[in-house]
Amino acid sequence: MKEKGFATAVQPDIQETSAPVVPKEYRLYFGLLVTCFALWGLLNNMTDNLVPSFAKIFMIKAVDSSLVQVAFYGAYAVLALPAAFIIKRYSYRVGVLVGLGFYMVGAFGYIPAAILQSYNLFLVSIFVLAGGLSVLETTCNPFVLSLGDESTSVRRLNFAQAFNPLGSMAGLFLAKYVILSHLNPATLEDRLAMTPDQLAAVRDVELFWVCVPYVGLILIAFIFGALSSAAS
Repeated sequence: MKEKGFATAVQPDIQETSAPVVPKEYRLYFGLLVTCFALWGLLNNMTDNLVPSFAKIFMIKAVDSSLVQVAFYGAYAVLALPAAFIIKRYSYRVGVLVGLGFYMVGAFGYIPAAILQSYNLFLVSIFVLAGGLSVLETTCNPFVLSLGDESTSVRRLNFAQAFNPLGSMAGLFLAKYVILSHLNPATLEDRLAMTPDQLAAVRDVELFWVCVPYVGLILIAFIFGALSSAAS
């Protein structure tokens, strides 16, 4: 009798471990969310490299160029609670779409900022972009947990979070080979000796390459948003 009772007691555990980590009907959502985990890791590391880049491009002090990080991480502090309200009032899917939308608006803002060579406009765009990442990060973690059986929720989250450092490494690669490698080697003294037209031409090239990875990711963000809408 005791053996039968023991077998009955462990039966639920056997059933729980047999549950799929990601049920078939949620795999599209899960794949999109995994990519979002990589996205904000990529942008975190890539944006940190804008601090020395902007210090050189705009010929400003390090304390002034560090406003990039203030704008970026300040957006996380400001928009985390509104993001929680959005997903509570509406749904996780809406939260993802709002986050992607903020990212695209912020990334588009890099274009006029580069054309006008405006550091302040870059800061505003970075704040909006990071606000989108804040909404995504607040939304994606509980969204991943909800996509399947509760017994496999931790494994789902661990798997998704494994892509965050991969994105971080990709961000370092893009910053080094797309942004930093295209900075003009001219020193501060060389730039001060340039005519306004020469300096503007140098900045045009440098800011173009600053924009390339951020604006290029807009297409990926748009595709994710479209797939998320279609999967609803």
